[in-house]
Amino acid sequence: MKKFIFLVLFSSILLGADSKYLKEDQYSNYDFRVFAGLSANYGYYNSDISSDHSIYSYGLYLGMPVFSDYEIILNKNRSNIRNFTYFQQSVAINIPLTSRKTRRAYIGIIGGKGIVDFKDNRKDIDDYFYGIHIGKRYKFTRNYYVRIEFEATKYNYIKSDFKGFGKDGAITFNYGFEYRF
Repeated sequence: MKKFIFLVLFSSILLGADSKYLKEDQYSNYDFRVFAGLSANYGYYNSDISSDHSIYSYGLYLGMPVFSDYEIILNKNRSNIRNFTYFQQSVAINIPLTSRKTRRAYIGIIGGKGIVDFKDNRKDIDDYFYGIHIGKRYKFTRNYYVRIEFEATKYNYIKSDFKGFGKDGAITFNYGFEYRF
């Protein structure tokens, strides 16, 4: 199932094209409306504590453009790994790079707090994480957008009673579907 989801998300990047449903005068990427979306993420988790290095997650996000089309986005995700689950809350700031017709490329930074919920009897731990991503936003209609990102995240879960569980990282492919109000 994980491989199928990854294949669908990856092929959408390669085959994504300019929207045929918009008139040329609707190609503007400057849209200062609040938006909400659903996200799905899949990637590689680098850790010594888990034998399964695949990480997949889903979540919700709420964002708002500020200044000259920078975006501030609040995220809430649940990430699943074989031995534990991350519950994450974060804030991301996206900085636009280029724009063409119905596409906008951007780079962003993310930071937040997460809780590691172990599936055995160990005590949950929480700490902060941070990361950087590069992505593209596609405008399909006046209100519907799709967001595709490639993100590198560094987790800082260091506790003395957990040997082998430290500064882990993940590289994920993020896919979001959003609605602008």
